[in-house]
Amino acid sequence: MGAFVGFYWTFPVRWAGFLDLPDDAARAAEASRTIAYQRAVVRKQVDWENGALIGEVVAMEVSPDRGTSAIEGDVARAGRLCREAKATLLHVDFHQNGGWRPHPILSEAMSALSRIAIPVLGLPADEIMLDRRRFDPAEHFSMRRVQEVEERERRRRDVPAALAVALSEVPDKRGRWKAVASLLNGRKVPTLGGGTSWTAENVRKAAKVVKGTPDTRME
Repeated sequence: MGAFVGFYWTFPVRWAGFLDLPDDAARAAEASRTIAYQRAVVRKQVDWENGALIGEVVAMEVSPDRGTSAIEGDVARAGRLCREAKATLLHVDFHQNGGWRPHPILSEAMSALSRIAIPVLGLPADEIMLDRRRFDPAEHFSMRRVQEVEERERRRRDVPAALAVALSEVPDKRGRWKAVASLLNGRKVPTLGGGTSWTAENVRKAAKVVKGTPDTRME
């Protein structure tokens, strides 16, 4: 019987407003299917080992489409838990399965733990039953990519129109960009880049790009 720490991570999805996660793993699993999947895989391994899951660390990347060094702190936190409890770190190694969700910085951070004698075990990202339904991670990530492409096209089509309407409703005077931002945020219009929050500055830039509005800098 051994001690284990689970490590689970995911990317934000800006267009869906999925920008943060609870620190508690159970609540994070309720918010994210990807976290729920990783947690289930880790717990299955712990049960198979007749072990004890003594800690869980949840991490969300800061970028929606690439791995960054921000995750190193989360890995280090998991490593400290392992060292204190003489535990093995378990994580789902998506890269084993045809290079899904590549994250070289994460891989190096895990390797760094191994080099200082903290046991690390990467588990294959196999299909499992999750909440009584089949969950295939490859299919899940493929569908997510399709959704992202569709959402990008929707933004290109709909956001300029919503911006033009808001601009037409606000007089061209001091404080205009801030007022337009407030309108767009109230209407839950995503930004051109997919973010959920408009500011005076990104309204000014978007208006210039989309409509050729003069840069009057009224703020």
